Amino acid sequence: MRIYITGGRGFLGNTLFQALQGTGANVQALGRNDGDLGDLRIAERLLKDADVIVHLAADVGGLGYLRSCAGEAFHKNFRLGLNVVRAACSGRAKRIVMAGTPCAYSSDAELPLKEETLRFGVPSGDTGSYGYAKLASSIVSNHFCSSNGIDSVTVIPSNLYGPGDNYDSERGHVVAALLRKAMIAHSLGQDSFSVWGDGAATRDFVFVRDVAMAITKIVVSDKNHAGAVYNLGSGVETSIKELSKKVAAAVSDKIHPRFDADKPVGYNRRVMCIEHAQQSIGYLPEISLERGLSETVSWLRKENLVSHWLKSDSKNPD
Repeated sequence: MRIYITGGRGFLGNTLFQALQGTGANVQALGRNDGDLGDLRIAERLLKDADVIVHLAADVGGLGYLRSCAGEAFHKNFRLGLNVVRAACSGRAKRIVMAGTPCAYSSDAELPLKEETLRFGVPSGDTGSYGYAKLASSIVSNHFCSSNGIDSVTVIPSNLYGPGDNYDSERGHVVAALLRKAMIAHSLGQDSFSVWGDGAATRDFVFVRDVAMAITKIVVSDKNHAGAVYNLGSGVETSIKELSKKVAAAVSDKIHPRFDADKPVGYNRRVMCIEHAQQSIGYLPEISLERGLSETVSWLRKENLVSHWLKSDSKNPD
């Protein structure tokens, strides 16, 4: 069985690649240098020999990035999803796993978020265009692939974090952004780091390896998922204030978060219901937030990324 991962050299993609290799599977990780999946001909050429396709490639970033390019975010991500689905249908694929996003849920969806509520309401807010693109890609995959005898399944990871994340100052997600700020502040001898919002907003944070192991189960299983959607989160609602304190504790006992209530925060509350994934695929996240943050900080220090960030910031001052 040949497994191809689009976005296979990214954060989740690299972790998934390692997990799948551990099963002895034949895995191919595709990245930007292999070709532009936004071009259908290239997508078909790259994916024609895949038995299973895991579509993780995306053009995405943090809240600030998505606010700045809403139209482009929809266009790029839907085109990527559509081309990968069309390539799967024209090739030899028997299964396609699409990566969705919590942004696909409507802002007034009942909490905890359940997969069946994706059919009600529409994505909105600063991340709505990205949510629309991923939701539309999942729907297209389900319809097109089922008519071509291809098993289609969508996974929706909640807020991922861990070693290998994108720590870019513009595109980093909330945990990565806070870790970068906290570690730079500590390195400079400062006693605080900035956090957008007042800390009251909540999210569901899940360690990247837990999600990679769940996707691995789906990829190698004999089960026909028949268009199923699985939330892959921790199932725990954590406030940004609580997260910020845990980030500070993981970095040093000499720093603390400083909240900037004038900055945007996106949705006020978010937490996943993971019962469907638990019952259907045996999903069980194992890494606590404290343990995951500790492991991530250790990795960041081993890679000496703070020095690179400081050099980058000095070359690109605000």
